[in-house]
Amino acid sequence: MKLNNFREKILRKFMKEREKTIHAEALVREDLWQKLKKLIGKGYVWFIISPANYSYCKSYFNIRQDKDQFTKILTERIMFLKENGEEIQLHIHLCNVKGFLDKQLQDEKFEQAMNFMNAVSVKPTKFAPGWNTYDNYTIKIAKKYGIKYIYIYSKNPLDRPKIQNGIIVNFYYNFWHDYEFI
Repeated sequence: MKLNNFREKILRKFMKEREKTIHAEALVREDLWQKLKKLIGKGYVWFIISPANYSYCKSYFNIRQDKDQFTKILTERIMFLKENGEEIQLHIHLCNVKGFLDKQLQDEKFEQAMNFMNAVSVKPTKFAPGWNTYDNYTIKIAKKYGIKYIYIYSKNPLDRPKIQNGIIVNFYYNFWHDYEFI
């Protein structure tokens, strides 16, 4: 087992990252935003949370804005990223525990998130589920909304994409959360 972990560490160090990704969850925090703006133009794919996850953001990142203020600030920051040529994609936290995923809640979160993305003129084709928690229903609903790729974290840099129900599940072994830049 130790040899396998050593091999993975060596492979990670020398394999070229396929895409540099950021899971942007605390984008509305001013302290973080000032640091994140320095990453513009560096080739990141920004998987951005939407107001569908307002409650999660409020408690997890000590967001003090109400939902309307949160939405307004998030909209302004997405527009800034778009104006600077950044790739914006979708990030939704559906549930922390795979066994607790609920179809109705997934429907609601996806609908809210996609309505928001449409309102800011973003047509995501890539989706990163929070906590890497998804199931076959997630794939079905993602396909309904035009998602072509689902990004899942993997410890194994040799994992290769696979196709599930017409969607490419793409594995990546390195990504950043925006709050890691504080």
